[in-house]
Parts: sequence; C-alpha cells; structure tokens
Amino acid sequence: MTTKRQLTLHFDADVAAAIEAEGKRRGLTLSRAANDAIRQAPLDETGDGLASTIKARLDRLDKRDHARARELALIKATMLLFVRVWFEYAGPLDDSDPDAGADAEVRFQSFMSMLAEQIEK
Repeated sequence: MTTKRQLTLHFDADVAAAIEAEGKRRGLTLSRAANDAIRQAPLDETGDGLASTIKARLDRLDKRDHARARELALIKATMLLFVRVWFEYAGPLDDSDPDAGADAEVRFQSFMSMLAEQIEK
C-alpha cells in the first residue's frame, strides 16, 4: 500500500491553469492531475536515452503487428481459397468407391499447389 503525503505547493498561474485544464480534460481531481504532471517531469529529464529506448521498443512492436497482420491475411486467404475450391470442384464423394480416398488426396494436393501460387503473388 502506498502512503500519501500532503504538501502545499505554489505554482505559477499559467502552470496551475494548465494542470487544472488537464485534470478536467482527463476527468481527474486536481491533486491527481498535479501528481501525474510532477511524476512525468523526472521522466522527461532523463533525456534522449529513454526516448530512443521507447522508440525502439515501439518500432519493434509495430513490426510485430505488421507481421501478425500479414499472417492473418494469409490465413484468411487460405481459408477463402479452400472454401472456393471445395465448392467449385469437389462434388460429393461416393462412399462405395474404393478410389475416393485417392481422389481426395489429389484434390488436397491441387489445393496446396493453388495456395502456394496465391502466397507467392
């Protein structure tokens, strides 16, 4: 549990107005808005080291996000292609036909070939 200490602070008029406006904008009490603003000051003073570290981490996250988006697009394309091929070319298999399993394997290999062509595009 964090302990809180009461302090009396005197701000310049423009700083006090800015803190009040920020508190109202974010729906915070004046005390919480001032606490957040004062807490942020040491972070800003750490300089470019922290900023460059944060930027590098955000860039990595952005790259991961783009990779995930591409993977999801490929999965979606795969499923849509499969459904299209299934409904266009695959009629019902005759259960009494002993070659039905071989036909299904040929259809699946054809699907995989078409999928590889689509991914390369």
